Amino acid sequence: MKKSVYYWRSILLLTFTIPLSQFISVRLLALIFIFSFFIKADSNDFTRLLRRSWDVIFYLSVLLIGLIYSFDLNVGFKVIETSFSFLALPIVLNKVSHFDKRKLHHVFLSFISGLILACSICLVFSLYSFSLKGDTSVFFYENFTQVISYQPTYMAYYISFSITVGLYFLYYEKLKIGTPLLIGILVFLFAVSMLTAGRTAYISMLFVFSFFILKFLFEEERTLSKKLTFAFAVFFLVSMLVINHFNFNTTSTSPDGGGDYWERLSLWKSAIDANPNIIFGVGTGDYKKVMNDYYNSHGLTQFSGDNSLNAHNQFLQLLFSNGLIGVFSILILIIRPLYLSVRYQNILGILVFFSFLIYSMTEVFLGRYQGVVFFALLHQIFIHFYYSRQPSFSLKEI
Repeated sequence: MKKSVYYWRSILLLTFTIPLSQFISVRLLALIFIFSFFIKADSNDFTRLLRRSWDVIFYLSVLLIGLIYSFDLNVGFKVIETSFSFLALPIVLNKVSHFDKRKLHHVFLSFISGLILACSICLVFSLYSFSLKGDTSVFFYENFTQVISYQPTYMAYYISFSITVGLYFLYYEKLKIGTPLLIGILVFLFAVSMLTAGRTAYISMLFVFSFFILKFLFEEERTLSKKLTFAFAVFFLVSMLVINHFNFNTTSTSPDGGGDYWERLSLWKSAIDANPNIIFGVGTGDYKKVMNDYYNSHGLTQFSGDNSLNAHNQFLQLLFSNGLIGVFSILILIIRPLYLSVRYQNILGILVFFSFLIYSMTEVFLGRYQGVVFFALLHQIFIHFYYSRQPSFSLKEI
């Protein structure tokens, strides 16, 4: 078997492990990154890499520059280490030739398969815990995902994305897995999303469900698959609103869930007020110390400590750590694939990256490896797909 075939399968294995284990996926990515240097490069390999990844290079450069005026280099280097995926994935995917529709689908299906396994493990563990304790809180938020050591916020991102892809496939594509299995996957993932998703994920899914509902209502051609997509989008939307209204998990105090309160406004205000330099920020490595000092001096000690809370807003967090330059760098990372999706009328890309704009308003999705590797993967596979060839899948006018 050709080396390139093994290489591609290793990438699919990496995609499969991302929702399952941070420990496994980060090490597997490092191995594939090393493996990529033994794959034969084209004559224009480096030029192609720069063309497809200049926005990533700019973002990483901003983080590295932020180390220059940071005092706590230990924290700074941890941030750089967490962002390793932004360096590795462009190089890894750059060695994949002809990144076409089929390969794009394989990446999506591999990720969703890993997510289904991860959700199943969490569900089985929660059922076992419930049989021992009789406490329904084991089914919600961090209690639900603790067996795989994942934050429920990131798991909710994964599920929201997978539901979006599933609805897209049901509406536009005919996959080999078949419609009944795809519907079963959608129902299962939606049920699990109600156990992990917070209000940010709800808003994202509200946008996705509304899109498919309106798309169906304004189209003249109504095939069976489109009718099914419309029916499930309506069902999911109504169910989500009802569940969110009654807030069945009354015992949770999850910051992104249905707990007693969540002081996001205080965190946002703190990130703005504690910033001494709006142009450059406090530095890539000093954001924790400066923020902790602000919390302690302003009576917000509940937010401080070893695991001090960040701004819970991606833009404000980068404004605080790296200034306006940092905000500009993350805007480019999100808007570039969104712009290309609009340019090529790629509906799936628009839905995916517009959702990240929503996430950015209430979460720091690049604060952990779980979020970084997920966004870096999506960013690069869409960019590589656009630059490999003109998008050929479901180019519907919006």
